[in-house]
Amino acid sequence: MTTDLTVGKPWKVLLKYMLPLLGSALFQQLYTLADTVIAGKFSGSETALTAIGASTSIVNILMAIALGANAGCAVLCARYFGAKDHAKVKSSVYTAMIAFSVLSAVLLGAGLASCRPLLSVLGTPAAALEESVTYLNIYYLGVPFLVLYNLGTGIFSALGDSRTPFLFLVASSVANVLLDYFMVQPWGVAGVAWATFIAQGAACILTLVLVLRRIVRMPAAERAQRFSLPLLKLVLLLALPVMLQNSFISVGNLFVQVRINEIAAEQGVGITNGFTAGFRLIVFYTTCMSSCAAGLTNYVSQNYGAHKLHRIRRGFGAALVINSGIALLFTALSEFLAEPLVGVFMEEGGGSAFAIETGALFVRIVAPFYLIVNLKTDADSVVRGCGGNLGFMISTFSDLILRIAFVFLLTIPFGFAGVGWAWAAGWVLGTVVALAFYFTIPAFRKKNVRHYTEILGG
Repeated sequence: MTTDLTVGKPWKVLLKYMLPLLGSALFQQLYTLADTVIAGKFSGSETALTAIGASTSIVNILMAIALGANAGCAVLCARYFGAKDHAKVKSSVYTAMIAFSVLSAVLLGAGLASCRPLLSVLGTPAAALEESVTYLNIYYLGVPFLVLYNLGTGIFSALGDSRTPFLFLVASSVANVLLDYFMVQPWGVAGVAWATFIAQGAACILTLVLVLRRIVRMPAAERAQRFSLPLLKLVLLLALPVMLQNSFISVGNLFVQVRINEIAAEQGVGITNGFTAGFRLIVFYTTCMSSCAAGLTNYVSQNYGAHKLHRIRRGFGAALVINSGIALLFTALSEFLAEPLVGVFMEEGGGSAFAIETGALFVRIVAPFYLIVNLKTDADSVVRGCGGNLGFMISTFSDLILRIAFVFLLTIPFGFAGVGWAWAAGWVLGTVVALAFYFTIPAFRKKNVRHYTEILGG
């Protein structure tokens, strides 16, 4: 099933299209949350949570590349699909699959070669180093599945189908949780990693089979190219900003992790465990909002390709209302249930009370700013959908650079609480930059909107 996002009332179209994307994000986050929760509670190792937490920033860099593959191919395919150029849709898909398969193989080799030295440089606690190396090496083996799965879901979304990848993700997430539970007790952290590998591999294969079947059956006026260098350049041009955005965020988080490890060396490993749990919750919330914003990008891309510029601003307003409701829900959960939510990741006893207190503090400081970051992600989505990659990158890097600087500055007078306030400050200033680019999008100039509205008959 494909959906034309250039017709119908924007709020109805977006709501129907974005809800499966939100569901997909919720279930996709179960991969990481299940790893963290089950390893923390049932592995029998006091350092399991620290081991996974030490790998988080590196894992997020790999995820950034996968999301870049998703976004680059999705935006281009949505643009050609909106313009009814099915031959270029097919060529874009084939080209992206070949290119990102090669990239996945390179990442796999480089990751296995650099795993232990990198974790050592980051100051991973000695007690958790071996478990962290084991977990990360197994994760590297699944990188091709991670990248190609996200590429496939991006193609589905570009064609207006957010339901099919959602169903696959539900099945694989449930399988992942069950495998985590049964594999963690005999094999510890390694069992958790292998469970993710198996579940994600199955989801990837099924997704790619269906994507290729749908693409092959798509009618086209001319023969599609199996590999196109010009289209590869376009895919990379659209993918690189997302890759760089998320990679720089993850690299920035590496610096933050170094600072967290310094504080933990003074106050105890509860700081690292608390930060890991709180950070996972914040990533869970922001990923859900970003997934909805990605739906807005595809909506904008299709309408941009069809020259229906008057629908873009209406879509932005509708998406802002929908996503603000989600942000408010997450804020309420974080403020009123911070301790129980953080406690889900902890094994009872030991230093869990201090870790829970630390994680809850982090979550509560950041939560009221979810509405702000929601405004930023929606504005960024419209800018990207209209081809404004530079503006998207600048707003993201502004947020990131300031956040890192504030972490090192604010933790001096405020201790660990300064980490939360650094997140908030980065989001606020990044939003200001994102809105500046949104209000200067060339496509929104009155003459352009009026021109295409007259051509298309309103």
